[in-house]
Amino acid sequence: MRRSLPLHYVRAVVLSALVSALALLGPPAEAQLGSVTPAERLHAGTRVNAFVTWEGAQDLEGLTLDLPSGWRLVEASAVRLQTNEPVRLRTLPSSRVEHRFHALTTEPLRGAHRFILGLDVGSAVEYASVTLIPVRRRQEDNRLVLMRGLQTSWSVSVAEAPQRGRGRAFQRAAGADLLMLERRALPSLRAQEPFTIEAWLRTTGLDEVVLSTWDGVEAQTYPVEWLVDAQGRLVVYRGEPGHHVGMQTARPVADGRWHHVALAHDPERGWARLFLDGNLVDSLRVTASDLTNNALPLSVGGRRVLRDGSRLAFSGQLDELRFWNRARSRDEVRYTMRRQLDESVDGLVRLGFDEPVSPSLTRGTVGRIYASSDLSFSYPVEALSADVQGTSVRVTWETKDRENERFTVERSTDGRTYEAVGTVRLSERIAEAADGTMRFAYTDALPESPLLYYRIRQRFGGAPDRLSGALKLGLGADGTPLAVIEGNSPNPFRSATTISFSLERAAPVRLSVWDVSGSRVAVLVDQTLRAGRHDVRFDAQNLPSGVYFVRLHTAEMRLTHKVTLAR
Repeated sequence: MRRSLPLHYVRAVVLSALVSALALLGPPAEAQLGSVTPAERLHAGTRVNAFVTWEGAQDLEGLTLDLPSGWRLVEASAVRLQTNEPVRLRTLPSSRVEHRFHALTTEPLRGAHRFILGLDVGSAVEYASVTLIPVRRRQEDNRLVLMRGLQTSWSVSVAEAPQRGRGRAFQRAAGADLLMLERRALPSLRAQEPFTIEAWLRTTGLDEVVLSTWDGVEAQTYPVEWLVDAQGRLVVYRGEPGHHVGMQTARPVADGRWHHVALAHDPERGWARLFLDGNLVDSLRVTASDLTNNALPLSVGGRRVLRDGSRLAFSGQLDELRFWNRARSRDEVRYTMRRQLDESVDGLVRLGFDEPVSPSLTRGTVGRIYASSDLSFSYPVEALSADVQGTSVRVTWETKDRENERFTVERSTDGRTYEAVGTVRLSERIAEAADGTMRFAYTDALPESPLLYYRIRQRFGGAPDRLSGALKLGLGADGTPLAVIEGNSPNPFRSATTISFSLERAAPVRLSVWDVSGSRVAVLVDQTLRAGRHDVRFDAQNLPSGVYFVRLHTAEMRLTHKVTLAR
């Protein structure tokens, strides 16, 4: 791809004026509110971005958001998808409806746009729902109206803010200088040499440079720059005079969660590859004759533009910044991305930020660049499920983490107050797959309650506990689960699979698919279904190989089923 020079990100202006009365109106059939890409599990008190795509041909005036209690819309922007041009939005609370906010344009939006909604998350709750409603202007009376027929929503679980350990991450304080790394102290970044750069990053900032070997002068060649663009995607550039090429993530990374990014440059095989959370997301043809090199230091936290001294500063956090003198494969990236590499490793220069950066790596003074970090290298609990067997409930779960001392199984009847009902040790796993995934089980006596919640607490020696999301289990009068995911066939599958589930009674159902990073990739069902068995096809032709999780949500149930895409 060719570079469009970074555009200034226009912050939304928070207004106190009242919005015009909003009425109900059905939209034309061709209009469409596209995918929403939030995380399914958030932490209380954090700032996150949600990304929403408007794909309709009809003019749009903005969005209305119905938020859970304690949440706030703090800023909003939109980007024209064809030009990547930011659009100014106004944000304001509703004067009529509690917990409702508006994000409105100054001029009608025409064509496809992506909205970026900055949200402050409220207090911990097992279930919260966010509803988005498109807004347009009615021609006959010039009033703003809600397009209820196109509203969309997503549900999240909000956990208590994680306990902060003793770890630190890179985060520039306001006004602090960039961290300048001496290139001669790092593995070579020349086009003729193999290298890999990888790091964990977390941000909600847009149009910000994460790290760079460029000074902004068009005549200057450079081997690498990481930039979060106006749509929240990570773009990795390199360039010659007047010619910039790069790779990008298809999904946004500026969502307020930790993501692992790796760039592997392999001139011998003729490719550069970009990995996000251990998955290959883009590649670029390279040759050893490329001239994308210079002697400038590598700046971390922004780009040093020599003309005016501006930095295009990165507002987020970086951790475990690693430079390798070889092009690492996907399996190598996956193997070490969640491992603390404290010991010396041949061919690796590592900045962990728990300790001060070595003066031998830096040029100039190291300023205020450290902040406390809640990044956890532990693998989370996944595929949490429950099966009612007579007068007992068998709870099962999976994880790859081997640092757990034990798991505590916790149960609730109201989703708020939990009690520990059992303990399982790491050595008590019931199965282990070739990729290191371990499976565990615990059998609980079935209590007399129509609704049960289960969650797993991972306990570590010398580190904070980690809680899984909650499994919600609704039971009929005879103790039968009100919904069951029966499985999928085939599994593993190459391009498509059929997911089967059963309902004891008619109910509104949402069946969605999520990747291992916690991003939703598909909504397969979002409607009321009759009682009985249902078979739904999941087409994954445009998704990379890997593990995905099918989630079935009803008012009484929250179930998960693991599927494997293997091309």
